[in-house]
Formats: sequence, structure tokens, C-alpha cells
Amino acid sequence: MAHMAVFLLPERGHVLPALGLVEELVRRGHRVSVPVPTGLAEAVASTGATPLYYDTTIDFPMPASLYLAAKEAFVEAEITLPVLEQVLREDPPDLVLWDITTWSGAVIARRLGVPDLLVESLLTSNEHWSLGDAAVPPGGFGPDVVEFFTRVHAFVGSALPEFLTGVRRRIALFPREFQPEGDTFGDWHAFVGPCLASRPFQASWQPPGGRVVLATAATEVCARAAEGMPWHLVTTGVPAAPNVEVHDDIPQLAVLEHASVFVTNGGMAGVMEALHHGVPMIVVPRMTDQCLNGQRVEELGLGVVLDTATPEGVRSLVDQLASDSAISARVKDMQRMIHRAGGSTAAADVVEEELAR
Repeated sequence: MAHMAVFLLPERGHVLPALGLVEELVRRGHRVSVPVPTGLAEAVASTGATPLYYDTTIDFPMPASLYLAAKEAFVEAEITLPVLEQVLREDPPDLVLWDITTWSGAVIARRLGVPDLLVESLLTSNEHWSLGDAAVPPGGFGPDVVEFFTRVHAFVGSALPEFLTGVRRRIALFPREFQPEGDTFGDWHAFVGPCLASRPFQASWQPPGGRVVLATAATEVCARAAEGMPWHLVTTGVPAAPNVEVHDDIPQLAVLEHASVFVTNGGMAGVMEALHHGVPMIVVPRMTDQCLNGQRVEELGLGVVLDTATPEGVRSLVDQLASDSAISARVKDMQRMIHRAGGSTAAADVVEEELAR
């Protein structure tokens, strides 16, 4: 069987959503190598893949601006490319998968002459809708921006649009229906939905009974909102309280199986995990891509965006979302669309189709 390398931004919101695909490729008998820092190695190893250790240069959380975040990711690509290229020259992959923040993966694939596929955990682009428009800084293409894209051009060996069109196919970890102008994207984009894995590296979890609210954003506000309310809050980074359960590492999939509402920053991973489990959302975005995801959640009637979180606002919205039958029906519709998209099985099928070309 084949050897594959999977390059992902070394952050939980990018690594965990791809674990199901990695796990499925391993289950089919392929050998998979994943470059990660040590903090994510256990998650990768749980799938049967081999972690390729390196030290990340990125200071998380990343900047709110997509442009500034891209600059940080590019510095990492420049630094890690020589080390990872040497490792993979000694043990060449037959195919490379990479996400939009890990240009080094695609550069290595093309230097080695092997096919590369793009794994998309951000909304994707074509001539009808472009994530790139949101990534242009407010000042436009000033000298700093021009200098940055000149460096990128030199690194990848071509203009960035030309470089991206060299990708064989794109695997989007969300369904077509969530993508703006989704019906204008052809088969080159495989909208497979989230690729979830069992995550044995996280603790098990059982619901305490009653309404469960999960909060990974605006956690201090949510903890205050939960005071005296007839629901059980699961969150992180705040003091525990009678109806506030606190984790360093929330077993998010297990909690979402029982949650009535999810308060999230709107990252694609969390949004898809909520919709996979049929849970409406309160989106409190910080980064540009999270704002776009939140807009999409609101447009599709799957939840609401809360630009400024207050205890009163959270209480009101939790009650509204947990009891709104129209929102519940739309969330359930999207849940069915996600399940039809195929997830890890569909994504692995695409990878094997490209291997066979």
C-alpha cells in the first residue's frame, strides 16, 4: 500500500478535524506520516499514523487577521521546509495532503514529483466566492503586503494563484451546502464534511442529566451566565461551580452528543462538530474566518452571532436556541447533509482515486 504525508497547521482546530481521514487511510492499509509538534503527537499516534516531530514557531492563538495569521504560518513553512524535506526524501511519500496554511507540504510534494491534495478546513474559493478577499488587509496592497507575497512567490516557485491551481483536488471538511455559492463548485472540490475520529486520548464523559451547554468561547461570561440557571455548563479556563464543569481538555465530541447549545468562536472544526451532532450555536468570533463562518451559521438559520457576549445575552440565547423548533429543524437538516457527504470514507476514496491516476 501507499505512504502518505499529511501536513496540517499545528493547532488542535486543524489537526483534530483531519484525524478521521488519517485513521481511515491507516485502516485501509496505508502508511501515514504527519509532521506535528510533541503536544499533538498523542492525537496523531492514536490513529495509527507516525508523528514526525518538529518544533513549531507559531505563537498561538494566531492573530485575528487572516493576513497576519498567514504571515506567521509562512515563517513556519520557511523554517521547517529544509528539515521535513530531508526526512521525506529519505522516506518518500506517494502522495502529500496539506492544508492551506502549510505551503511546505505542497512544495515538498512538487520537488519530489508526487501528487498533492489540499485539505480545506477554511471556506474555499472559486470565481464566484473568494476567501482571499477577506484576507486582504484593510490598507490594501501596500509595500508590506507586496513584499510578503514576493517572498511567497519565491518560496513556492510561482504566483500563489498559479501554485494553488496545481493542486490535483481539494477535500473540504464541510458539506457543499455550508459553502457560500456551493453549487458553483465542480467535482474538483470534494465536499466530504467533517472527518471525525474516536479520540481515545481524551477522557470519557457522561452527562449529568438536564440541559447541557458547552462553551469554548466567552467562557468567563458563560460561567457567569450559568449562575442559578437550570442547565449544566461544560467549559474550560474558569473556576468550577455547582453547575459549571471545568476541563483542561474538553472531550468535545462526547459532550456534543448531549448538548443543547454550543457557544463557540466559530472555527470550522467546532462548527462542523456541532452540526454533526445536531447542536445549534452561539458564535462569538475572534478571527476573520470565524466571522465568515458565523455569518454562514446565521444565514442558514443554524444559530446566532454574538459580537459582544454578556451574561444576560448568553442566558437569553441559550433559552431561545434550545427551544426554537425552526432552528432545530434547520440544524437537523444540515446534520443529514453532513452525514450524506461521507466524511472520512468519502475523503479516503478521493485520496485513493488520485493515487490510482
